[in-house]
Amino acid sequence: MKRNFLYILALTFVLGLSQCGYMGHNSKDIGGFEVEADKVWGDKKAPARQLAQKYEDDATGKTAERIEKIRTKLYPK
Repeated sequence: MKRNFLYILALTFVLGLSQCGYMGHNSKDIGGFEVEADKVWGDKKAPARQLAQKYEDDATGKTAERIEKIRTKLYPK
């Protein structure tokens, strides 16, 4: 009985030590993001860069229509 009590006490002690400062070690100061970073956000006054991409038109013309529908949905004017 005394031996079991010592095992439980030792286990509690070890678990207690392993939890010391646990939440304090997992922190890193990320800092803020740059609101004006053109590399991340692009030029806000210019149209989207994706609009500069041009695709070849197929014989039926349905591809161009579909692309235009997607562009107007994603980038409304």
